[in-house]
Formats: sequence, structure tokens, C-alpha cells
Amino acid sequence: MRKFLALVIIVACSIGMPLAAQSQMKADRSGTWAGTMTTEAGTSGLEITLSRQGEAWQATAKVRAQGQESDRPISDLKVAAGEISFALQLPRAVAKFAGTFAGSDKLSGTVEVFQESTKIRSGTFALTLGGSMPATQQTGGQQADPDFKATVDKPAYKKNGPKVLFDEAHHNFHTASGRYKPFADLISSDGYQITPNQENFSASVLQGFRVLVISNALGAQLMADPNAANPAFTVAECEAVHEWVEKGGSLLLIADHAPMGSANEILAERFGVNMSKMFTIDPENSDTESKNPGFIVYTRESGRLADHAVTNGRNADERVNKVIAFTGQSLKGPADSIAFMKLADSAKDAMPGVNPDPISAAGRAQGIVMKVGKGKVIVLGEAGMLSAQVVTVQGTQVRFGMNRPGIDNRQLALNIMHWLSGLLK
Repeated sequence: MRKFLALVIIVACSIGMPLAAQSQMKADRSGTWAGTMTTEAGTSGLEITLSRQGEAWQATAKVRAQGQESDRPISDLKVAAGEISFALQLPRAVAKFAGTFAGSDKLSGTVEVFQESTKIRSGTFALTLGGSMPATQQTGGQQADPDFKATVDKPAYKKNGPKVLFDEAHHNFHTASGRYKPFADLISSDGYQITPNQENFSASVLQGFRVLVISNALGAQLMADPNAANPAFTVAECEAVHEWVEKGGSLLLIADHAPMGSANEILAERFGVNMSKMFTIDPENSDTESKNPGFIVYTRESGRLADHAVTNGRNADERVNKVIAFTGQSLKGPADSIAFMKLADSAKDAMPGVNPDPISAAGRAQGIVMKVGKGKVIVLGEAGMLSAQVVTVQGTQVRFGMNRPGIDNRQLALNIMHWLSGLLK
């Protein structure tokens, strides 16, 4: 009888306070949930960190897609009765999630992606408490070099540096937290204050910023999508940027080989810049080590790296003597622009599978600088030159960009920002 009573007491205790505590623990979904999100656009990583203050829930989110990992604003968060719903702000779109918790460590559900009121994609997501997003997958095996030294020993601005708006609202292949993180880290170390942009350009969005950086905007999220070549900007956005520059703003517009040229053409033309929208090669002036005709070398000695404030810097230590562009397109600026990265007469524009006979790119460039009204503009036809990336080729990691030994791309990046922000005249 005593044993029976003892057993009853033990059972009662196990289903009393401990059970209530267990129930409370299960109801408390605090922690980091991570896993995959799959839509018609492909599979990407999703991470949500939930925390609770009293009865109020809070959350932060990260998305990993196309080799880029970025924080995303979260809104409309609701957690109740084993269910969760929330919205994430994506570049030019909103993703709405609805999920159900299973057990103590599983969360799955559906996602719908909207542009304004139109649903453009749908899919599912599956997360695990304490899990992780899938490993970074990047087009062409490209990833930011984690060993790149981004520290500037003598920053141009020690405090309250110029404010830089870094575009991430137009399906950008390069973002401040993704492939262009080395560039963002470098200019941040130099004193610039970076703000990622998640909105369409307008006078109010651009107000208060000294420099606007746009790198490889696209018309669709995936580069392989045929819609990626569609205009990345509206006519109204282009007009807003042009007016902002005329009033004193500075624009760094970077548009790589196809399909980037087509996606950025509408904005470039607003400043009188023609983009070839192809791939530029020059076997006679390319990097001999890589044996890639698209890795074009520019030197001061050859005269194709022009004498300009952007290449001269503020002193001899900032002088740029050799730059490599890592496969881009050619540009032609207006009459009052200066080509500081001039292509040789042997350069050609090619479009594999489209034009079997490459077109001469003589008289064109991959770096153009100009003044527009009270503002300044630099247009680059290649983005890798200001990155610091590693790519795996036949099992071997190869560095290209500012991290490549023997070139001055790192200093060129700083000089470009110094000219745009007014340190260089």
C-alpha cells in the first residue's frame, strides 16, 4: 500500500508542477530557428531569432540567397497557439510567412512573395530550433574573401564621415553584406557611414546622403532568369537619381557584363553613358597569369590608366599604377566625361552564343568619371575590380579583386570614394 501511495505521489508530482513547467517551455519558442525556404526561384536559407519580453514577441531575420547573407526587416509578427506568422522585406518585394510549430524544435509552413499587391512566387519553409541555414552557394563559386585586410591605417574621416546609401533594393548581385562586403568594410574603415537601401529611389530616400553606390542591379533575383536583363529601375527612379546628382549628390554606378548592362542601361543613359551590354575581352592586354582574355590590365605606363585625381590620389602613396578588371563590359561616356580606364584598340565586345564575330571596343572604356551639375558620377563596366573574392577553380582557390597581389585596385577603391565625397578635386 505504501509503495502504491508513493507511486501515486511520484506520478502526481510528475504531472503537476513539472508538467506545467514543461508546457510553459514548449510554449516558449524563444531561440534561433534556421533552415531552408523554397520557391519557384530556388532554395535559399532562412533564419529567425525569436525573443519574448513579457507577453510581447520580437524577432530578427536573416536570408541567405545567391551566396549573399543579409539581415531583413521583419514585421506583422504573431505567435500564438502553436502558430506563427510574419512578413519579411525583400528587395522590391514582401514575403509573407505562415507556419506551425511541431514538437519543441520543428517549424514549417508556407511563404508567399508579393510585389505590391501581386503574388509573384510561393513556396514552403522548414526550420529547426538551433539549426543552420544551408551552406552559402554563390554563382560561379564566388564568395567574399574572409582574409581580406579591410583596415585603413589612416582613415580619411575620423568621425562623422560622409553618409553612403548602398543599394540593395534592385536584386543587386553585390550587397554590402554579401559579395561587396570587403568594399563596404574598406570604406567603413575609411570613415564612411553606410546605410543599406531597401526602397525604390526617390528624393526623400536619397535626401541626406553624399554618395549612392549601385553595384550590379538586376531585373530579377536570379541572374539566370531571362527577366534579369529587364530594367532594374523605373523611369521615375532614374529621374530622381539624376536630379539628386545635379543638386550635389555623387553616384557610383557599377554594371558588369551581360545581363547587368541591359538591366542598368536606362539609368546609365540618363547620364549619357552607353553600355555595350556584352562581354569585353582583350587577349593582347589581359592578365598573363590567369590566361583569361576578360581579365584586362590597365597601367599608367601604357597610357590606358589616365592621369586623373582618381588615379593620382592625394599623394605619392595613393598613386595608382596598375589595375585589373575581371571580365566586364565596355562603356562610352558623353563628350565632357573622362575615361580613366581606357580600352586598347585591340579590345572587343563579344556575346557568346549571340554574335559569332566580336565587335571592336576601340575608343571605349571600363571606367568613366564626370561632373553633372553640382554633383559627380563614376561609372564602372566591371564590378570584380572593387571586390575581394575567392573562386574555386578545379579544387584550387583563386583570388581576384582588391585582394590580388601586385595591383592597386584597393587604392583605386579608396580614391574613387575620395573623389566622390570631395576629398579629391
